[in-house]
Parts: sequence; C-alpha cells; structure tokens
Amino acid sequence: MKKDLTKNRMGSKKRKMSPFIIILYLLVGAFFYFGYYVVMTDFFKVNPLNFPYLILSIYFVFATILFPYSGNKVSVWLENSPTFDLFVVPVMSMPFAYIIAPFVFISGFFKIFKNK
Repeated sequence: MKKDLTKNRMGSKKRKMSPFIIILYLLVGAFFYFGYYVVMTDFFKVNPLNFPYLILSIYFVFATILFPYSGNKVSVWLENSPTFDLFVVPVMSMPFAYIIAPFVFISGFFKIFKNK
C-alpha cells in the first residue's frame, strides 16, 4: 500500500510556533553560536571580536536571533519538497537554517512588500 505523501505535505504549509518552540530554537541557535566562538578561538586562534572577524560574529548574532523564523521556514520547505526529503536529513537542516537565517528573513520581508 502506497502512502499519499502529497496530502500530508500540503497540510503543513503554515505552522504556528509555540513560545516553547521559539525558546528551543533560540537555545539551539545559542549553542551554534557558542560552537562558532569555540572554533574561532581554539582552532583558528583568533579573537572573533577583532575587526575582520567581528563582521562574521555580528552576522551569526543576527542568525541566532532569526533562527526560529528560518528554522520553521526551512523545515516546512523541506517537508513540502519531495526531492530534498530523500537527500537532506532533519539533523542537517538545522545548521543549514541557522547559517542562512538572515537571508530567509530578508526574502520573506521583501515578499511582504511585493504583495502589497
């Protein structure tokens, strides 16, 4: 018996996020930022608060703040994409959503103004 995946995929177009889920996303984002900080200080032996690396640090601060929004968008996008469902596991979607969080937010921001 074959499962009807399109019916399940279309039902999850918009997902409401509870405050618990938002806090959980923020904690995971803080964990990713901590990982970035540790890699920069221990592995690369640079201070992330000095000039060239400060830009990247500020980017990741915005990525941490916007991670709940982008994490939700990316997970819905992956659920509705039959091709990426086969290749991308949910564990890999979280770091991907964290890294591209500002871009996902900006694209959503422009879509709002484009529709008006």
